Amino acid sequence: MEEQKTLTLDFVKSLMEQSYTLVWTDYNDNLDNHRNLLQRCLNDKSCGHLWERVNEWYADTEWEAVRDIIINLKDECTVFNDFDEDEVDAFFDEHDNEIRDEIYSRNDSDVLKELIKNTDDIPIRVEMLSDYDCINSNWFESQGGYRYEESYFGDMVDSLNLNPAQVKKLLTGHGYKVYGRFPNRRSRNGKEQVSYEQFYEELINSCCGANLLTYIGKVSLKELYDANFSLKEVIIPKGNCCGLFSSMYGGGSLLEMELKQDVKLKLEVKGCNGFRFRLDDERSKYDCSVQHVYGVDDSFFNNTVSIVS
Repeated sequence: MEEQKTLTLDFVKSLMEQSYTLVWTDYNDNLDNHRNLLQRCLNDKSCGHLWERVNEWYADTEWEAVRDIIINLKDECTVFNDFDEDEVDAFFDEHDNEIRDEIYSRNDSDVLKELIKNTDDIPIRVEMLSDYDCINSNWFESQGGYRYEESYFGDMVDSLNLNPAQVKKLLTGHGYKVYGRFPNRRSRNGKEQVSYEQFYEELINSCCGANLLTYIGKVSLKELYDANFSLKEVIIPKGNCCGLFSSMYGGGSLLEMELKQDVKLKLEVKGCNGFRFRLDDERSKYDCSVQHVYGVDDSFFNNTVSIVS
């Protein structure tokens, strides 16, 4: 060290640790209360909003950690290597950007990874959209009678892979009016997603307007992140439930139609038809959540769905 006459960047780098942990996260640090942020990532099919926000949250902490490292490096130069203090201060001022960049390049902390690991699985809804808008309350729909053709009701029957003829028999057997054709699609027999009895219970317990057929479940944030929030398909597992829900009016049915098999849904909307993936955000300012309307916790959403990116 005594032979070191000139302070250089290579010498300063030689004093650095192989790696630095610039930010530490507590096990309580997570993204549980930031579902609106995660929904924005889903809307844009990008992790960008998440990266930006995490950088904002921890930028000051990283800056302070780097500042402390630089102070220690200066002490290494002056106290242990006999460089003049004024010379060291001048050198570090002149090469501030290069020194900071080198320290940042040795940063081994992965804050976002830790936050994701600490975040609980997130309740979600997958909503069926249709050219025929929505289905209203049982009281309203039953006034004129249920119609299969050219209706949201019919699209819902098809989505659940129910036999229209069996649905007609079910409704008329309980005294409800129907009109129009209800074709007998025998190929669906035994392959229905839900039971006819539970389908009927959902209908008669539908209490408000603007309902959509809604599948519920939970999703792993790690899976969303690994898929860059760009989802092509989702698989709702057997045993999870679906029903009618209106995020506009804050009502719906029982949400207790239990799936008899895994259900794969393609997450694309053509025109007004398709399936829409939404996080069930209790704190949303823009729509009602299942959690808020039904007063339930995360366990109501049953098992975690699988996503295909």
